Amino acid sequence: MDGTVVSKKKPSLRFNCYLIRDGLSDVESALQTKYRAGATAALDRIEGSSSAPPGAVSFLGQPTEKTPRWATDLDAQFPGLATVTNRSNRLVVILPVSNRKFALCFGQGAGVLEWDAIESNFGLRVAARALGPDHLTGLSSRRIDATARSQSVQVPGGSTLNDLGVVLDGEFVRRLSGRADGALLELDGSVVAGDSIAFKTDIDLHKVQSVLGGMLDIVADTEPTPAFEFVDSLEPLRKGEQLSKQLDERLAAEILGGSTDSSDSDVHLLEFAPPDDVSLDFVEEIRVVGGKREAVMTTFSIDELRRKIAEVGVRRGSSFLQSVKLLAIGPDSDPVSGLLPLRNWLVFEAGTSDARFILTLGRWFKLEESYSESLNRDLLTIENVTAAIDLPHTWSSEHEGPYNARAGAGSPDLIVMDMVEIKTADRGKFEACDLLSRDGRLICVKRYNGSQTLSHLFSQGSVAATLLAADETAKSDFVAKVRAREPSFEAVALKAPRRVTYAISIADHYDLPLGLPTFSKVNLRDFAGRLRQMRVEPSIAKISVR
Repeated sequence: MDGTVVSKKKPSLRFNCYLIRDGLSDVESALQTKYRAGATAALDRIEGSSSAPPGAVSFLGQPTEKTPRWATDLDAQFPGLATVTNRSNRLVVILPVSNRKFALCFGQGAGVLEWDAIESNFGLRVAARALGPDHLTGLSSRRIDATARSQSVQVPGGSTLNDLGVVLDGEFVRRLSGRADGALLELDGSVVAGDSIAFKTDIDLHKVQSVLGGMLDIVADTEPTPAFEFVDSLEPLRKGEQLSKQLDERLAAEILGGSTDSSDSDVHLLEFAPPDDVSLDFVEEIRVVGGKREAVMTTFSIDELRRKIAEVGVRRGSSFLQSVKLLAIGPDSDPVSGLLPLRNWLVFEAGTSDARFILTLGRWFKLEESYSESLNRDLLTIENVTAAIDLPHTWSSEHEGPYNARAGAGSPDLIVMDMVEIKTADRGKFEACDLLSRDGRLICVKRYNGSQTLSHLFSQGSVAATLLAADETAKSDFVAKVRAREPSFEAVALKAPRRVTYAISIADHYDLPLGLPTFSKVNLRDFAGRLRQMRVEPSIAKISVR
């Protein structure tokens, strides 16, 4: 021994903390009714000792034992397995912090909380402000558009969003993890954020109080970092509030093909979107269960879902969003999902250009007006050239190919480039545009009917501009293909890319671009920014549908 004294490390514990809403009559209101005093599954109330912060109280659930299904199923072949049990414990500590209260959950404790009593997204609001910009270790999110694409990213060593190639605008983020900025929060290890905020610190609840108090101050006094602005702008709505009920009625009417007098908002998006843990690649059918009736979906779309809902029969009103349930069945005829309410299988967006409401994974969110206003201001800087290029109208039954051909044939200032493949130096191919105008516009045309993403359209213009500017092979082939179609356009092709125009055929009542779904608006702003960085002028044009 060299006599060196090794300091003993303080014991620590991971705390999973939910912020309780203001205005509850008592702390037990944060628990589900059956777990409150006098109820069938009432938890034991344990008051804090003198070493606990004043006002701290805990609720302990008696351990429950359950035989796992695998033990029951295999007992006949391996006698004795049925005696195996899993034991679960649950503890909730109610901790006063400043003038608020937090629920600290251990074991299965989170399962006893009354979710309408919890402030949703608090953890994400903290993370949007306090995560170190270079120390993001993980995220999971779901895109709010017709694809409902889910993503989960893990980077054990920590990285930035740019390095991960992730943009969170237009994404419903469910979880963020990473190291906190030391200037804001002094914490060792990773912070995991969702509705709750989880972190590791000393077991002394006074220290936990201090950390949570700092988080309340951060949310109140600090703006989110730019990359997380959209994360912070989604405000969860409570199930029981009047606005949620009105939105349920709007959604129900849209599914059943009727109308409602409770809202004058436009529907921007309605799609069938399975829960995150259901992969349609492994689903043979989805059973739609309504009371004693059942129907089976073998193709997975909103139109098919409407047909099956009609088969099981539902009454007008919105109650069927909860009472009708869906169950996914795999190739071996076993369930690959839980029996979940219909609302959990939809993505829906409604509202005006200023106020947007979004349903995803069964929950309603309001997009904060400040974010919508900022997004709209940015979009209005994109020039609208509808009158300048004067594209012909279209019909709802006309496909894009015939429309492009008709538009090109009807104007000496347009040539058709639809389906014309341009070769790149790495032997790839791409379409530069659908129409090329004499004033140098790469015009990309897309029909929009409210049920699909415009991502491909916006990407087409950006990719074309990038390749024509940076790839000599692509530029040379583009000029040659244009010359072959109309020699007088060769000079136009040589100067490309100078302008990119996104021409969208959309119903007349839609305000373009402000009437687009939120994710499409975010996408348009992003790609317009990319074009400007290349000194290419972005613009939009509306094609009238008759």
